[in-house]
Amino acid sequence: MSKELNIIDINLFSGSSEVFRTAIGGYWEILSSSAGEQIVPIELDEQDSSFPDEDITTPVDNHNPFISSVLSAHSLKETLDEDVILPNYRIPVRVLGDPDTVLSDYHWKAIWMGGTFAGINYDALYTDATFDDYSFNYELPYPEQDAKYILDSENLPSGQYGAAPTAQITYEYNHYLSKYQDYIKDLDSELLIPNMYLLKTYYYEYATSYARFNTHIENFITREGIIPEETAAELLVPFEEEIDTDGNLINMEDSSIYQYLTSSIVINALSASTKTAMKDILQNIIFDRDPTANIWFNESVGEPQMVPFYMKFSFEPQSQSVLERLAFTKFGAAMADADYKDRFLMTLKQVFNDEIDLSSNEHQFAVQTSYWSGSTDLSTNTWTINTQNQTYRSVDFMEMLLYGYKNYIAAEENYYYFGFDDFDKRAVMDPSGSYRYYNSINSINVINSIVDYVKDSENFEIDSIGDLYDIAERAPFGITKSYTETIAYRIEKIGGPPTDDAQTQNVLQNFWLWNADGLLVEKSFYDSQVKYNEDYTYNIYAYVIVVGYKYSFSDIVLSRQIGTTADSTGDAEDEGTYCIELYDPTTNEASPQLFSTESNLEEHNVLATNAQIISDDKYITDFYLNYEPSIKLIEIPVMSKTLRITDNPPNQINVIPYQMMDASQKIGYTLAYELFNESADYPTTITADDAKIKSDYLHAKDLISSDYLEQESVSMQQYIEVYRLDEKPTSMTDFQTSLIATIDLKDPKSSTIKSLHDFIQKVRTNKTYYYLFRMLNEQYVPGHLTEIYEAQLINDGGYTYSIFNVLFEEDLEEEIFTNPSKVFKKLFQLTPNLSQLTLNTDNVDYDQPGYTQLENIEVGESDDLIWGKQFKIRLTSKKTGKKIDLNFTYNLESD
Repeated sequence: MSKELNIIDINLFSGSSEVFRTAIGGYWEILSSSAGEQIVPIELDEQDSSFPDEDITTPVDNHNPFISSVLSAHSLKETLDEDVILPNYRIPVRVLGDPDTVLSDYHWKAIWMGGTFAGINYDALYTDATFDDYSFNYELPYPEQDAKYILDSENLPSGQYGAAPTAQITYEYNHYLSKYQDYIKDLDSELLIPNMYLLKTYYYEYATSYARFNTHIENFITREGIIPEETAAELLVPFEEEIDTDGNLINMEDSSIYQYLTSSIVINALSASTKTAMKDILQNIIFDRDPTANIWFNESVGEPQMVPFYMKFSFEPQSQSVLERLAFTKFGAAMADADYKDRFLMTLKQVFNDEIDLSSNEHQFAVQTSYWSGSTDLSTNTWTINTQNQTYRSVDFMEMLLYGYKNYIAAEENYYYFGFDDFDKRAVMDPSGSYRYYNSINSINVINSIVDYVKDSENFEIDSIGDLYDIAERAPFGITKSYTETIAYRIEKIGGPPTDDAQTQNVLQNFWLWNADGLLVEKSFYDSQVKYNEDYTYNIYAYVIVVGYKYSFSDIVLSRQIGTTADSTGDAEDEGTYCIELYDPTTNEASPQLFSTESNLEEHNVLATNAQIISDDKYITDFYLNYEPSIKLIEIPVMSKTLRITDNPPNQINVIPYQMMDASQKIGYTLAYELFNESADYPTTITADDAKIKSDYLHAKDLISSDYLEQESVSMQQYIEVYRLDEKPTSMTDFQTSLIATIDLKDPKSSTIKSLHDFIQKVRTNKTYYYLFRMLNEQYVPGHLTEIYEAQLINDGGYTYSIFNVLFEEDLEEEIFTNPSKVFKKLFQLTPNLSQLTLNTDNVDYDQPGYTQLENIEVGESDDLIWGKQFKIRLTSKKTGKKIDLNFTYNLESD
């Protein structure tokens, strides 16, 4: 299951500036359907030619009544320009006019070049503009939360390459380190927060010398050399005895990373030069290694769990086999073989960060998106198709390679390559040109490899106008002829304080990732340079290489009749054929035909040139189809999400109400913090702030309202909120302005936190109160609400006793009736006999306290008591005789 994109160039649609395509077919249209706006093909009608060197195309459904057929002479196909890198060709095309609809040579010229004939204005069928065809198919993963709303999503029909992955951007909150959180909160840049990948690779630099850090990074990690190298190298190296079965540290406070994050970085300040350098270096982080490299974290041995919190990015595996994936990695393999990955990623960063003269440009496509969507109650799925114009950023891939070839000196310093030190990285980061030869050879090798692939591949051959316009069967690449390959990804991080008049946030960081086989599949990617409870927007982009075409038409010549063939040959059998001359419509001068290299009129007329021919067709147009394979690198938005890191909600409180057995008029509640409940959903909210916290949490964790919370609060319980109302609430939100106490469970002397507390309050007697409690953790995240406790302290003639009832949230819902009653005059009153109301105290022991004898008092002394029994009264109208029955029951109630 995946979101399927059909990405079609705008000039391939009916009504575009590519008018000849619209005239004969081989274009797309947008039609409405029950699923939505979708694109449909209007195909060509191709015929078999009796000539082996020709291809014939007939206009579809007589789209243009003036054209009978289109011929392409593939035997005359020739190279257009030998001096360009990619191959380019031209093919003669001949268009034949329908003599039943074309009225004259002047009419034929108006049809092609535009103008007025017989009072009718014609738009030109011919243009020498250059057109693109980079149309391709692409599949996007469903965001994890969206997929949860789709019923039976795992068994839905999948896309072209099988079940595409779901994508997830979420976070993990592993440890509450208050000193660490307070420290990073006040930093003026997220780039000064410890980076978990730097800490990981520092171990390998120290232990093996495979990695190489510059002085600024050394100072950043070791806090200007104060922390010993051997200590810094083992910060994220867990020992087996320190990790539990879930991969978590058994005792965080005894670990080196705990001391580093809560003490070392807080006490030991960075120098101004280190801060400036790190805020520059870490703007762009480049990963060129596959998931088997040691820079990637292994969750199974508890490596990432040693970090307090981080953002987490992951894709689920696709269903296609490794061989199927490798079949679509021609360009990646070429760059890997030429040791060009690092140079490519550097140039990619420069282009799409607009750091160099070779910048990206905007390319507009019509994009049809097909996907499943589910209902909020998880009962139905809907297949949706919509089409809209979208603009993607792109760059000419060959120009990008040539730029890398010519510019071999590293100019910027706003990047860092993660991974081990090797020759390729040093060459890319060369500031002086010492590695010029190595860089140039690698660039030439990858360019040659790609050019050879395009030249030798039959997939990019075009031999006729039919090949170019064929949109029905474009095997082997789906409905489009373009070859595509995802070569890299970028994760863009946006955040920080809003700036400028629009109050927009800035790009803080970019992560550039080479698309090795299994990237973001076998391993997750993490970002630890984030602050707690701050919003960050992450945009994921895929960089897709698309091999398409550029094409144009040129050298048009039109026909004009200069006689009949019988006039030229004197042969009566030649009647019905025509002697015509081809001419340039811009100069009106005779011009050679393009569809043949010689004239068939020369044997009859020695003055004839290749511009004069004998033809069975009265109206002819020749022009060249010029085309070349063209390679674009296109930036496709994959996913975007704004989220923040917060702690999980704390557990529920167990409440035991009681009354003080004295004359103090006090009631109390024993409040005990319960164990974590794995079958609980998100707590009910009270205030608007609560609802915002809930929404942010579910969104960040990719949870829906019916999901259970599988993670308990990381920070400890600390505060109990007590709410009280004097009237029965109708919903939980009625308590939002009735907070009467916030109890701090932390002992200010010992900093220990209690899990049990007694809340006692003096109340008025004979008055009903409604109490509600909940726990807040150390980070003020609200937990689960208790039930509502309806409390009364009854004063019965000097004797005081309490009554507690429990109300659940569903008890607050009141049925809404439509006209539940009808007013009529008070005609009668039903009152029980005194024998039903007299108190029977025969079983009361007056020597015992009064509150112990309440259950021994009975109401009524009659042998046949009415309590709990149903009675019926029938009223009959004297005027109409109509009857109405009234059913009623006498119930005993206590107050």
